[in-house]
Amino acid sequence: MSKILMNESTENAVYIPVKKVKPDIHSKAAIRNSQITGNVIISEKVHVVNAVLRADEGTPFYVGKGSNIQDFCVLHGYVVREDKAEITDNLIPVNDKYYSIYIAEYVSVAHGAMVHGPSYIGSNSFIGFKATIDAAIIGNNVEIGAHCYIKRVTIPDNIAIAPNSVITKEEDIEKFIVEPSGINKKVVNVNLEMAEAYNSEIS
Repeated sequence: MSKILMNESTENAVYIPVKKVKPDIHSKAAIRNSQITGNVIISEKVHVVNAVLRADEGTPFYVGKGSNIQDFCVLHGYVVREDKAEITDNLIPVNDKYYSIYIAEYVSVAHGAMVHGPSYIGSNSFIGFKATIDAAIIGNNVEIGAHCYIKRVTIPDNIAIAPNSVITKEEDIEKFIVEPSGINKKVVNVNLEMAEAYNSEIS
């Protein structure tokens, strides 16, 4: 059973721009057996299954058209407070707005992966099984291999990163680049079919 919940304000998590927000889920998205809390915007044809998207410290989250968040994935973000000198410290700017987590169109976040904001994942990118994206920027058409740990770096467009890579410095990226497999197109197509089949069922 899915739970679609409003966030709660606490002493250490005071939200921008309003304190209590319910997720905004497109009528043509499919959400199954998941918990989604707070200011989470979910676009058309998104498929979320057995996942947790918790915008109750870092906020807001955005999930673009046709993306999928798979089983046992967790999305969360570092705390955002409106009374800080710089309220954007833990946010990512996108199109003149700020997000804790921004996932663009046709992205796959595969089983068991974690995305921790402030993070950005570009269009047509694939985050592999049990990978961790921690306060990082992932470009367009990127493949992140299974069990990777990517922290506070920018991964450029159109590359693949080998499984089990640990990247915490920009200068280390090049040594972990491998040949892309093209897996994301297949995964997205399957999840688009499932999103349509389940027809926005929230149970």
